[in-house]
Amino acid sequence: LPTCLSQAVSVLYAVVDRMFIGNIPQVGDIALSGVGVAVPVTSLISSFAVLIGLGGSPLMAIREGHGDHEEAERILSTGFILLAGLSLILTPLFFLLKAPLLHLFGSSSQTFPYADEYLGWYLAGTPFALLSSGLNSFVINQGMSRRAMFSVMSGAVLNCLLDPVFIFVLGMGVKGAAIATVLSQA
Repeated sequence: LPTCLSQAVSVLYAVVDRMFIGNIPQVGDIALSGVGVAVPVTSLISSFAVLIGLGGSPLMAIREGHGDHEEAERILSTGFILLAGLSLILTPLFFLLKAPLLHLFGSSSQTFPYADEYLGWYLAGTPFALLSSGLNSFVINQGMSRRAMFSVMSGAVLNCLLDPVFIFVLGMGVKGAAIATVLSQA
């Protein structure tokens, strides 16, 4: 149940961002469309975290179950290094490919500024996105699914609190939503 709730709550990041972005006066509908164009790129980035987390964490759990604590720690360490290394590779790569990808996924001249702004700030937080998501699987496979759930839930609650402050109170718009997401993942 905690693992299922963690997955459900992690979807809240995107839902909450969209809910607030859609209500930005005068530009909410266009801004929402722009952020929607950026979603395939953010999903692609998160798939790397899933690759490492869901690939490595069961191997770690198997080794731990056989009493091979040293090998289990090595697998966890390797997972961490892979996630950190991927973030160092993917962040600049996606910054270089940002505009072509946004156009490929359907950004128009009206939606591009919003998609570009949101994705740019999101990409700056790629290490946090990869590490928080990828390492959560290792926490779950150590038998600490409640801790993993609270980790995800605290980030989602923080995102719900920061979004309206950054978007409306500080007047940051789409950029504020992305920064709130990055801070919440951190």
